Amino acid sequence: MTSETSMKPLLAIICVNFIWGFDFIAIEYMMGFMSPAMFTFVRLIIGSVVLTACVFLFRGGLHIKRKDMPRIFISGAIGMSVYFTIENLGTGLTSASFSSLIMATVPIFGMIGDRIFYGNKITPLKVVCILASIFGVYLLVSGEPMGISAIGVLAMFAAAIAWTIYIVVVKPLYDKYDLLTLLTGLFLSGLIVQIPIVAVSQAVTHTPIVVTPMGILVTLATAIVCIIIGEFGYIYAVGKLSTTLVAAFENVLPVTAVIFSIFIFGKILTAIQIIGGVIILIAVTTIAFLERNKE
Repeated sequence: MTSETSMKPLLAIICVNFIWGFDFIAIEYMMGFMSPAMFTFVRLIIGSVVLTACVFLFRGGLHIKRKDMPRIFISGAIGMSVYFTIENLGTGLTSASFSSLIMATVPIFGMIGDRIFYGNKITPLKVVCILASIFGVYLLVSGEPMGISAIGVLAMFAAAIAWTIYIVVVKPLYDKYDLLTLLTGLFLSGLIVQIPIVAVSQAVTHTPIVVTPMGILVTLATAIVCIIIGEFGYIYAVGKLSTTLVAAFENVLPVTAVIFSIFIFGKILTAIQIIGGVIILIAVTTIAFLERNKE
């Protein structure tokens, strides 16, 4: 790859993770008004309506080959439904800054995915980075003064794994379809899967839905900016860069999330948590440089 052709997807992935840092703040805020599954469901409805209208207006319909439908459905189910529901749950049980730092471990799972599906080697230095990230997560969790929800932590790790699987599965579709068509298929697939999830969730938890003007504004804004526009940039970068390199730029996300948390919620991480977060970011940045040099 030339520096010119690689710079655009790199800039795209940096910008995407910047706006997704704000999305973690929005999720933490909205968990006081509805359940994790319902928030995902509402945003998928908004995204599906907007994208379906656009694909029929600009593409004359949703044209997807039958052989690719299973992969698109699985990608949408994992990346749009399962991931966002688990992420909402984990963020609601922890905090925006904490959950975003857990998501910084995505490169570790991405590296494993690269090894399994694409045969990329895991060098000794990458192993050191993995161990360093694990130690950083330990400091992050143990440094919580009020204790941390075990379910919340497990949910965020599950979200990290789900997102890595999504990156791997969706990557081959980039060369087959334009971004609008592909993203519409992903959103519709996620919406179909989310219907039974939200039905079961509401039946079990009976979580009330509180409607406020600010809540409506946050939901609409994040659905359009953070999810639709963010996914456009993310899928574009996934198609151009390696899975590990794309995942490595998740380290932009916790930086912005922590900064937004300080200004909006007044929440500051402890010294031990900051050290743990820095260790995680250094580890994944090292992986990013290794992958960047290889490409």
